[in-house]
Amino acid sequence: MDTPDLTNATTYVVAGQPNAVDRWHVLPDMTVIYERRPGEFEEARVLTATTLRDQPLWTEVPKPTA
Repeated sequence: MDTPDLTNATTYVVAGQPNAVDRWHVLPDMTVIYERRPGEFEEARVLTATTLRDQPLWTEVPKPTA
């Protein structure tokens, strides 16, 4: 998969691991993009945006402030 536009995505990692390599990005259209390693993307087939938002196993990564 080419590098997706993650500008308006919400990013999640496993709770308690804020520096984890694995990240899940939820796009505005609810598509979930899994980032296995920095720069290696694929569309998530198992996790949904609702699961990432509603389950305590995942936590949102704060967006960097300018």
